[in-house]
Amino acid sequence: MITSIIKSTITLTIILFTILSCNQDTGEVTKFQDKQGQEAVDEKTSKNKLVVDELHTVVVDEVLPATKYVYVHVSEGANQFWVATALKDIHIGETYFYKGGLLKTNFESKEYDRTFEKIYLVSQFVPAKHDGSINHVHDMEATQSEPMNKDTAKTVRKIEKAEGSMSIVELVSDPQKYEGKIVQLSGECVKINPKIMDRNWIHLKDGSKDDYDLVITSDIFVREGTVITIKGTVALNKDYGAGYKYDLILENGILVE
Repeated sequence: MITSIIKSTITLTIILFTILSCNQDTGEVTKFQDKQGQEAVDEKTSKNKLVVDELHTVVVDEVLPATKYVYVHVSEGANQFWVATALKDIHIGETYFYKGGLLKTNFESKEYDRTFEKIYLVSQFVPAKHDGSINHVHDMEATQSEPMNKDTAKTVRKIEKAEGSMSIVELVSDPQKYEGKIVQLSGECVKINPKIMDRNWIHLKDGSKDDYDLVITSDIFVREGTVITIKGTVALNKDYGAGYKYDLILENGILVE
């Protein structure tokens, strides 16, 4: 009987040891959820990740300028983290905007002899106290290196108006006359910023006033370079928050066949 008890004890010990061994960390990677709510990143096998291209509003807590870059410790709500961007004057306590970014883990700065456990590399870091042009915010791209208004400042050929369309110069010459009304325009989509605040932002020109950047919000995606006829509701002094302010904008754009 004693022999039977010993055998049972040995068997139970082996089973328990096997279970515990299976539950140990045998090299399984540690994953984490980043502050912007992105998908988990494999810390051991992935050193960087392109973050979803969404707009962030942050307050600067600390600034570490380097030779070519500046490291900025920021707060976004309850979250605190580091970003790095091109060298510029950045002021502690002020609010800035950025979009997207490349997430780097264990990023080494030789100049400061330190390693950032997690840092976002961003190409455009825009102060909230900008010149009032929305392009400073929603034209930011994670890989952008060209001047921000290159596309929206272009001159297009004069677009032939479809029946029922007015020209952009007519609209901007007396916008109060059309406030709250639905107007129709024909022009070329010179730029589009898709899926920002659940809208697509269409920049339209028709050759009548190409120094004006007319923006139309829409659920419809339009390829850049496409000539369209579109209807939208005229809105004045529109503030969408996060720096998105317009003196004049068309909302709820619908394409006309």
